[in-house]
Amino acid sequence: ESLVDKFLVSAWIPDDIFTINTLHGWREQKNGIEVHYFGIDIQLQEGWKTYWRKTGNTGFPMSITWEERLNFHKSIIHWPNPTIVTMAGEPTIGYADRVVFPLEIHPLTPGIPISGVGTLNLGVCREVCIPVFEVIALNLFPTKEKNYPELHTSLTSKPQTFVSSFHPDVLNCNIDNESVPPTISTRIDSSFLDLNQPFLAIYESSVDPVFFYKPETGWGNNESRIIYSHYESLDGSDIKLDPSKIMLTIISEEHTYEIQGC
Repeated sequence: ESLVDKFLVSAWIPDDIFTINTLHGWREQKNGIEVHYFGIDIQLQEGWKTYWRKTGNTGFPMSITWEERLNFHKSIIHWPNPTIVTMAGEPTIGYADRVVFPLEIHPLTPGIPISGVGTLNLGVCREVCIPVFEVIALNLFPTKEKNYPELHTSLTSKPQTFVSSFHPDVLNCNIDNESVPPTISTRIDSSFLDLNQPFLAIYESSVDPVFFYKPETGWGNNESRIIYSHYESLDGSDIKLDPSKIMLTIISEEHTYEIQGC
């Protein structure tokens, strides 16, 4: 039985576009700290999609604003591997059909229940994109039984990760702060990653208040691809990116890669 009470506040949205259920998950130890893994299970009607954590030039990813919390310190969203989908006529990074978003919830006191009420926000798209707002309520007991295979699969759906500094001969990243607008680019040798198939890519920074435009691609030579993007500060100030906090995610039909550092 679901633990979520759902109230569709965007009443003008047809109520058959999606369903949202919860998977109340389990407790386990992570790096010596007790955490509870909880799932938000979103099933979309044919043709409808939703966004990944970074959306490029348009759209917005799922987020949750918690209004009430009891024994609830914080929550972290884990993003399963996305795919290339078409939203409002444009290819982008997201999810179709069904996606389970795992939440890692940290209790204030281990070994006792966690409860909370919050508003889930996400965008769903077909020919147009519309915002969805739903209230969710949870009451999580400290069980260790992993009876939710969909949640476990989503938690383990992670990209193949590379650290750029470990592969300087085949991964070369450059930040040009002097160009107008400033630009970041990454050259990837085809012997390292096969990017001959269609793919999408996106840059992000875990610390700098910066917006990266949707990357473009080109051939460095017959043996490498170049991915590059312009960026700008979100607060209007001059910004020097921290190269160690840059991540480039590349998604193709068969693979998802994360390249950490620049």
